[in-house]
Amino acid sequence: MAEIVFVAACSHSPYLFDSPDTWTTSRGRRALRADVPVDSAEVNAEKHRRCMAAFATLRELLAAAKPDVLLVFGDDQYEQFDFANFPAFAVCSAEEFDATPPPVFSGGLMRKGWPEMSSEERIHVLGHPELGKHLTMGLIRNGFDVAFCLELPKKDRGLGHAFTHPSFYIDPDYRVPILPFFVNCYYPPQPTGLRCYELGRAVRALIEAAPLDLRVAVLGSGGLWHTPLWPGAYLDETFDQAILQSVRDGAPRAMAQVLDGARWNHPTVAPPDVRPLLANMVLGVTGMTGGLASGSGEVRNWIAAAAVADGAPGTVIDYVPVYASPCGMGFAYWVVPPPTGDRGDRPPLGV
Repeated sequence: MAEIVFVAACSHSPYLFDSPDTWTTSRGRRALRADVPVDSAEVNAEKHRRCMAAFATLRELLAAAKPDVLLVFGDDQYEQFDFANFPAFAVCSAEEFDATPPPVFSGGLMRKGWPEMSSEERIHVLGHPELGKHLTMGLIRNGFDVAFCLELPKKDRGLGHAFTHPSFYIDPDYRVPILPFFVNCYYPPQPTGLRCYELGRAVRALIEAAPLDLRVAVLGSGGLWHTPLWPGAYLDETFDQAILQSVRDGAPRAMAQVLDGARWNHPTVAPPDVRPLLANMVLGVTGMTGGLASGSGEVRNWIAAAAVADGAPGTVIDYVPVYASPCGMGFAYWVVPPPTGDRGDRPPLGV
């Protein structure tokens, strides 16, 4: 049977993958709310150091867990899906993927503005079709209408940064195959936090029942609060601290309630000076409403990962408010107890 050996969550902001001396310049291209604090170059450097130290902790823990596959709950930002077909949940059971590495992606964003989907210096990552197909079939039998793909819909663009960028620091050689589990976090209407909580619990039950000799690590990628490139962007640290307290308490359902109780405070239509790619990322473009949108909505990935940990108290490694973005950089992990054979009130398995 498969076993879950490690669960973690972390931010994947491009600011994490470029040197802190670019942060102030990047801030100058953003129209932030007037009350967002301004950090000095020295403070930015120290915040970057703390983020790298947090990644180092995750890297050591992942290596010690010796996983055979890394299941990543991540969001697609118009990289593989578009409004011709945008699933709430999807599993990609491809054999392998290409992706744009963080230095290329982040270098474009931080120094030149939003990057093109670069094909230079592509990284190559193995997938895990067996586990992907097992989860897809099991989730459908348990009431989750999960979309699936057996290869990337847009191979030329590569897998989105939510799935491969954290590995730049926690698995630098990309030795561990990645199973991408897409969660729509950006575009209304998105799944609720409660549904993501239910999803994570179902995923754990299915992994533990899988007739596969696998050691599975799980990562929730993205967050915490940020509204990238939006005029009037700010950092809601009260929201972030509520999420992190839920991590410490081992209370993913409470985390879902925090997300579902949050409100989107930006205009419903993109300003005329926002370039088309960004306009496709904001509330209003779908003509529908939903829950918390934009980067802050990536907390859905944290909720799903926390629910896989099934109520185990988590450890917050660090929380670093990067005001230049502004983004709350969070890093956390859970030690998952081994299954006891009694699933308690976890979802019944239709496998």
